[in-house]
Amino acid sequence: MSKRSGDIKALGSLFQIYKERLVAPQKSVTDAALEVIKDVTGITLLPHACTYTPATRTLKINASAMIRQELKRQEADILTHLKGRLGERSVPKIML
Repeated sequence: MSKRSGDIKALGSLFQIYKERLVAPQKSVTDAALEVIKDVTGITLLPHACTYTPATRTLKINASAMIRQELKRQEADILTHLKGRLGERSVPKIML
């Protein structure tokens, strides 16, 4: 039997490549967005009220004008929290 040689690697570093390259699917982004919106603003939206387009990285909210205005006012906080949950490559750039 041959002996294994090499250093011990941290488990987190083994998945670092996948964290940097993979992009979250649409459903994951919309679910995370709904959770973050509820955490940051206290507004609960129905799942069909939020759509995400991966090609343009746009998150569209289908709600009343008053709710959209409140979400737009806190857009920076919402996107920052989403960036923490989803990573740099999966976070939406624009919220409409």
